Amino acid sequence: MRLGLFSTLLLSLLFVGQSQALDSSHNQYFLQVTDAKHHLANVTIRFSDVSTKAIEVKLPVWRTGKYQILDLAKNIRFFKAVDAQNNVLSWHKVDKNTWKIFLNSPGIVQLEYEVYANQLRNRVSHIDETHAFLDASGVFMYSESQRNKALTLKLQVPNNWQSISGLESTGQHQFIANNYDHLVDSPIESGIHSYDSVQVEEQLYEIVIWGEGNFDRERIKTDISRLHYQAKAIWKTFPFKRYVYMYHVGDKLRGATEHVNSTVIHTNRFGFAPDKNYRKVMATTAHEFVHTWNVKSYRPSGISPYNYDSENYSDLFWMAEGSTSYFDNLFAVRAKIYSVKDYFEVMAEDIYEFKHKPGRKVMSLAQSSFDTWFVNDTNRRHNSTVSIYLKGSLVSWLLDKEIRQATKNKRSLEDLHALLYQKFANDKQGYSSHDVKTILRVLTGTDFNDFWQNYVEGTVEINFDELLKYYGLKIKAVEEGEGVTLGLSVKDQQGLVEIVVLNQGGPAWNAGLNAGDIIVALDNYQVTSENFEKHLENLSTNESYLLHYFSQGKLKQTQIKPATSPAEKFEIMALESPSKLQKRIFESWIGVPLNSAFEKKQASEN
Repeated sequence: MRLGLFSTLLLSLLFVGQSQALDSSHNQYFLQVTDAKHHLANVTIRFSDVSTKAIEVKLPVWRTGKYQILDLAKNIRFFKAVDAQNNVLSWHKVDKNTWKIFLNSPGIVQLEYEVYANQLRNRVSHIDETHAFLDASGVFMYSESQRNKALTLKLQVPNNWQSISGLESTGQHQFIANNYDHLVDSPIESGIHSYDSVQVEEQLYEIVIWGEGNFDRERIKTDISRLHYQAKAIWKTFPFKRYVYMYHVGDKLRGATEHVNSTVIHTNRFGFAPDKNYRKVMATTAHEFVHTWNVKSYRPSGISPYNYDSENYSDLFWMAEGSTSYFDNLFAVRAKIYSVKDYFEVMAEDIYEFKHKPGRKVMSLAQSSFDTWFVNDTNRRHNSTVSIYLKGSLVSWLLDKEIRQATKNKRSLEDLHALLYQKFANDKQGYSSHDVKTILRVLTGTDFNDFWQNYVEGTVEINFDELLKYYGLKIKAVEEGEGVTLGLSVKDQQGLVEIVVLNQGGPAWNAGLNAGDIIVALDNYQVTSENFEKHLENLSTNESYLLHYFSQGKLKQTQIKPATSPAEKFEIMALESPSKLQKRIFESWIGVPLNSAFEKKQASEN
């Protein structure tokens, strides 16, 4: 819907009224929901004092927290620019996300355009009859020349909606931001919500839940309060007085995004129960809360400051995401949101997943960090990459152990991150790998170049037996695999068996099969999604079998020799006779004595 003359004049009057209370350093942003059912809104932006003959305005091509080019400008239509007298200004589009406007004379430039807000799962923007979720990167344009100016924001939304943001509110549906970067890092949730809050020491935590589900607000409040003290134990101070947890609850929603004093967390509407599901939600909650320091307060060079116009490269995304992933579960067990048993089940699952991922032998953490902007298909990702989250968390755990070992358990990974916060909070350049290694040397008196070369820049295997032994623990394979495997995972494709992922070097890989192939017969018997597992039970690792399959629509055949199935899971447990030192280290790490952590489990086994 285009802005008509009446709407334009109304907005001009609105801005004139606002400008009486503001000086020329402020810019003014306005959004009007025009067609909620079809996800549409009109945006008006007034740059207060443009002194150049032309000005370029942009919409980011990505949003912070999601390292992927999203081409957000595709959702902009009916762009227009006028001056203070409402004279239309000429403009042309420079590239996919840049508009260049030509001024008749210095002064005010007002932008007007329509935005299509229907990117809920990317946590960019979403407007419907119940709410408007707005991440500025997908909604509001900026100019580099105006980026550092303070701004006001006003929303025109249904009367029964409530608008909440990490931004300071100056009235109903009105906010103020220090600059555009502040706006980008402060999403707005306007709509019909479940709302609660809890004061913990000097910090106020607000909880906004959009959608209906099986959540327990009192339980969430209690656990959020517990997370507060875990963060305080590491960083001592808080970079906020007020923090907003925004939960979007709906069908097939997952993921989360951190911001400077707020977060957006997606979960299935029934994802808060049973306890195992709830723990996952709270682990995500802890993860995003840790990001308030690790990424939002101090961040790697390459993403400080943010460049909204293209990819932001860094070889340290693994510290931003992986160390956060290590801390989130650690926070949960120390805060007694997890039991110790819960914690080590998650840890064992992570180790199992990592050790069964061929990509760990191919890609380093540094390379994975730098290339995190690539979107690989499932099979390629499994065989040729590592996750900055999964491997990043395991290497962070290993680094924690190495720091403790070098300092006789007097220092840990927590001290490293506390120092990064002290030295690089709000630093415009961010920290580098050299900075991290320098801090490690000062902290421990030990050179970490070999560690970096082996586990960050190289693909040296982590010795989990040695890592766990340091804490008085061991790992063993349980539920030993019986029968055979073809080294692949499949999915049902209308009753047929479609290959999704193959293990590099496994039977299916060596037989020449590929992701997307359809298996139709094995040993001359028809294969369907219903009987595939039964077929595997009758195979032997001592024989080869004829396999028929469709590849690119053409019927083919090959010989395949199964392998022995691996163990189905790992389990972490205490050593039979841990030393006093191991017990002390374990308790300083987890927060409970080693014996008591496992005694209930051992008693039940006996």
